[in-house]
Amino acid sequence: MSFKKRWIGIVVASILMYLFLSGNRGLWQLYKFHREKQVLTAENTQLKIEISNYQSEYQSFDKNPAILEKRAREELNLVKPDEVVYKFSPSSR
Repeated sequence: MSFKKRWIGIVVASILMYLFLSGNRGLWQLYKFHREKQVLTAENTQLKIEISNYQSEYQSFDKNPAILEKRAREELNLVKPDEVVYKFSPSSR
């Protein structure tokens, strides 16, 4: 084999190796896509759990409106019309 053919073979092999490892669809890119898929799958699972929790909370509000009113008063500090709210500060003795 001549020197020129060997050199061309090395260049072609190098280019193919580069494209195989780090090209647009190379191993490095595939690895990054695989990791991103794992992260998104875990995030999707977590979001499905949150949706399930919120749906059960919504159903509890639908069954018992007093729970909704209690949360609105405690968390949002809402009051009914013509209602007077008394707030006492803790006494220091």
